[in-house]
Amino acid sequence: MSKGLEHEFAGIVTGASTGIGRGLAVKLAAEHKARLVINARSQSTLAETAALVEAKGGKCIPVVGDIADPDIRRQMVESCVTSFGGVSLLVNNAGLARPGRISNLTTDIWRQVFEVNFFACLDSIYQVFPHFVKQGHGKIVNISSVAGKIAFPGSVCYSSSKFALTAMSNGMAAEFAGQNIDVLTVCPGWVRTEFFEKNDVIDAKNPTLIAQEKSARGWLMKNILSISTDQAVDQIEKALMNGGSHELIMTAPGKLIERLQGVAPGLVRALNRRIPIEALDSSRR
Repeated sequence: MSKGLEHEFAGIVTGASTGIGRGLAVKLAAEHKARLVINARSQSTLAETAALVEAKGGKCIPVVGDIADPDIRRQMVESCVTSFGGVSLLVNNAGLARPGRISNLTTDIWRQVFEVNFFACLDSIYQVFPHFVKQGHGKIVNISSVAGKIAFPGSVCYSSSKFALTAMSNGMAAEFAGQNIDVLTVCPGWVRTEFFEKNDVIDAKNPTLIAQEKSARGWLMKNILSISTDQAVDQIEKALMNGGSHELIMTAPGKLIERLQGVAPGLVRALNRRIPIEALDSSRR
């Protein structure tokens, strides 16, 4: 088991233009003066994150590009090692969702989702692993999902990719335990970020927008069913500081369904089959 984060460590954060990725990069700069290589597809928003990191006392190198591109992944690791002298943290945060019924999706869409949500994470780990072994320590944060613990109709493609990531992450945590490499598996439920809008979730089912409503539904979403980006980031940073490998289940509904799945999987399956798919399919049809 490795210890918590060191001051002024060097790391990589993907999907850092908004949401959890941006929030965590800024938090690591503010609390640890982190030296970071950050990635996203949007040059303008990634530049905003870089400015925030620098303003909080960190150092930052933005790498613009699609995380599904192997050259981008290699560039991130090479930049971190060359510019900062090493790499001790990898945050696999970039994610892609393609909501919709299975009958409305193609196998090409499935491959695209798995490329971002699973294979990019796997390859990035292979990229940093030799450096972790050589220096005798390292930390990996894999941002999975509660959807990687239970799959609902209307999001089977996304859930499948996150199930794969969760299994890989937890398995690696066990296998790397004797090598001083921590693996943090993060399974958020609804976190109020730009993720839903960016992934084409309809406004009526976007929890970030619902939480802004001046209604009972809005209050429930904001205070019970979801958490803010800052709340998610604080939990992740705290787990990193505590050291060791952990699985974090976030939000009250996420924790409830995960526990219920563990003690009464038959009941969860029965309930899942009875929910109308119209209530769960959030794609723009």
